[in-house]
Amino acid sequence: MSNVIPLHYQGHQIRFNTDGWLHATEISARFGREPYEWLRLPDTVGYLVALARALGAETKTGIFEELNKINGLDSSKASTQAKILRLSKATGLVKTRAGAPETGGGTWLHPKLAVAFARWLNVDFAVWCDLQIDALLHGGGAIRQHYESACRNLEIGQGKASISASELARWRWRKPGLEHEFDHWRNQLQMTLGFDAA
Repeated sequence: MSNVIPLHYQGHQIRFNTDGWLHATEISARFGREPYEWLRLPDTVGYLVALARALGAETKTGIFEELNKINGLDSSKASTQAKILRLSKATGLVKTRAGAPETGGGTWLHPKLAVAFARWLNVDFAVWCDLQIDALLHGGGAIRQHYESACRNLEIGQGKASISASELARWRWRKPGLEHEFDHWRNQLQMTLGFDAA
C-alpha cells in the first residue's frame, strides 16, 4: 500500500492509506486476533458477498458460492487460512501485501469493511475507526492531494536514488580498470606519436 498514514489509538499505531484502507493484520494483533478469523465468520462472508455485489466488484464466476463454503472449513489449518484470504481478495475488498506487518505487509481491508472488522475487535475502536475513515475520505482535500503528491515524489526520488546508488557502486568497482585501460592506451598513443609518457 502506498500513501500510508499512521494514526494513533490509545498509544497504538494504526495504519490507513489515504483511500481509507485499514491495515487489519497490524491492528488485529493488538487485540489478540487474526483477520482470517473474522473473514471466515458467516456474518462476514454474507456481508462481503453483499458488499461486493453492491459495489459491482468484478469477480470470477462462482466466487460467491466458494465464499459461502468458508463457513464449514477448519480455519486452524494454514491451507484454509490461505484459501479464505484468496477468496476474500477475489472480491477486490481485501488486499494482501508481502512483508512484515511493521513495514505494511499483511491484510488490508476496504473502508466499507474496516468498520465492520473494527466492531468485531472492539466497539470503541470501531467508532474511532469510523471517524478516522470519514476524515480521510472527506476532509482536508487540498492537504490530502499535497500529501499524495509528496508520497509519489518521495517514491520516485527513492527509485532514482536506488538506481544512482547502484550505478555509483558499479562505477567504483569499474573505475580502477577503466583508469588502467585509459593510461595504457594514452601511453600507447604517446609512444606512437613520439611523445614521452607522462
